[in-house]
Amino acid sequence: MQNATNPLGIATPAATATPVSASNVATVGDTETTQALPAIAGWGGTIAFPRPTAAASATPNPKATALPADAAAGNSVSVGITASIVEPTDAPHLGSGSKHRGKHDTSPEGLLFISLLATSDVAFGQYPKIAVDVPREIVAKHREDVFALALYDPEKDKAYRLAVAERDMSSPAPGTLPSATPTPTPVPTPTPSSGPIPNGMTAFTPPPVGSGLESGALPPERIAFGATAANLTLRANRPTVFALYVVAPAPSPSPSPSPKSTANATAAPVTPSPSPSASP
Repeated sequence: MQNATNPLGIATPAATATPVSASNVATVGDTETTQALPAIAGWGGTIAFPRPTAAASATPNPKATALPADAAAGNSVSVGITASIVEPTDAPHLGSGSKHRGKHDTSPEGLLFISLLATSDVAFGQYPKIAVDVPREIVAKHREDVFALALYDPEKDKAYRLAVAERDMSSPAPGTLPSATPTPTPVPTPTPSSGPIPNGMTAFTPPPVGSGLESGALPPERIAFGATAANLTLRANRPTVFALYVVAPAPSPSPSPSPKSTANATAAPVTPSPSPSASP
């Protein structure tokens, strides 16, 4: 029997879900390693791992002061890198109990989560340097907000630590356009309009193709963070998560109102002069 809604019996393809995460692998050895962040939904960037170092230990254990076995000279450790635009399920919620280095008036809003999963224990003496390529529509949406980096270290914390790295201001500030060498563009020939243009308005002329100003043609904005000197140990099969987030800037205090003048209130009332009487 034929289907009334599909008389030809054509199979309808199933809707494809939009991916929210992507992964790749970095090989960390006895030198600094730079790896591209997985590209997902217009996001990208790089992550630079420092040379593995000895993990800090309060006990005089000789093994604790040596490089991890897999990170010794000549060996390497594979670190899986997952970039996601949604919060990972194996980490706490970014806004719940986050440890602040600075006071924020609003809760942090996570934009990109970078999970690191090592195949063997590996220790560093500083955090990786992370540079994130943020899509332009995200930058435009948060142009008044503050971008920062958070860290969830399952070895030390039960919540994210906020503002764990200083912003590298050599990267362009949010909202700036990329610099480019100006090239002459031909003046478009005006086309006749379908009717008169009301007074006070002008016809819109779209920017020429290839000028870099048309919507969707602007490249992502790079937001980078420098390395912070701190002990970080990636445990085998336990994810450590960095998160790029934004917070609204604290409002500026309003100036106190100036006292009102009381001169008019204390002035003596003025008695009007009597008008001259008329002659008889």
